[in-house]
Amino acid sequence: MPSQVGSIKTIKIRDVWPKEDADFTPWLKSNIGELDKELGLGLTNPRDEVGAGDFRIDLVADTNLGEVVIENQFGRSDHRHLGQLVTYLANRDVQRAIWLVEEGRSEHVRAVEMLNERSLGQIWMVKVRTIKIGESAAAPLFTVIVEPSDVEELAEPTVLTASQVKKRDFLAAVYARAREGGIDSPFKNLSPSIHGIQSTPARGQGLLYRIAVNRDESRVVITNRSGKWLGALSALLKSRKEINDAFDEAGLPGQLEWSEQMTAGRWAIRYKVDISYQGELRVEEMNELNRAASEMKRVFDPYVKQLDPQLEDYNSDTDQET
Repeated sequence: MPSQVGSIKTIKIRDVWPKEDADFTPWLKSNIGELDKELGLGLTNPRDEVGAGDFRIDLVADTNLGEVVIENQFGRSDHRHLGQLVTYLANRDVQRAIWLVEEGRSEHVRAVEMLNERSLGQIWMVKVRTIKIGESAAAPLFTVIVEPSDVEELAEPTVLTASQVKKRDFLAAVYARAREGGIDSPFKNLSPSIHGIQSTPARGQGLLYRIAVNRDESRVVITNRSGKWLGALSALLKSRKEINDAFDEAGLPGQLEWSEQMTAGRWAIRYKVDISYQGELRVEEMNELNRAASEMKRVFDPYVKQLDPQLEDYNSDTDQET
């Protein structure tokens, strides 16, 4: 049977979403996973019209790296939206942002690159357009224009903000609770981070156990540094049922959430807990977070140790047909 290959046709974004604020932003809030397929940050829990001083942010979402603000703009990038983005980062007291544009001016591309290079924030500039294949429904196509060179690292400020103090104190309380309760969390002896995110090696420096605390939830994760251990996901997915069964034996109320594929050179397997650095320090939820971290390490360590060392630098794009 001969294959049929359609052609891609670009259509005007306003023919799909007439207004950015009234149409596109609500759609993105309900379909945040479509953007995450391109970025691979673990975007979840998007909230719209979030306050930043006297201003309102289009969207704020949680990720495996903490909170991220999202600014949407139809048309070409402009100074006003870049200024808004920097203002949101400062007043929301977060370190990461995503700027969605139809077209990025070269001046603004360079400005975002400079902000990333000087560790004044971590910003993704993403082009969005709408396409059709034949008579199919319209679909968004996201393409990264600029991204931080190392999303794992953040500069240490000389003066702490109130939010950074809360994140540090929250993690300190969680780690102390693990030590007091005899819970063997891989994070329990770390000095708490002011950024609300902390990692410890699972294997080498490219495979990590991570804890991330956000305003509405916290999560523990096993993940990879971008470009490292890409082949590990496929290997772990082959044992998904056995891993889930072993993790469920702990009797925790939640379950593991798995990446189905890699995005932007990253993948993650996570467990979420309904506890926030902004809220009350509840012993039950702190215990759950610590137990989830302990069980994740207990369950995954044997599988991680069995991974072929060649998978650390494995990249399917380099495979050659024989």
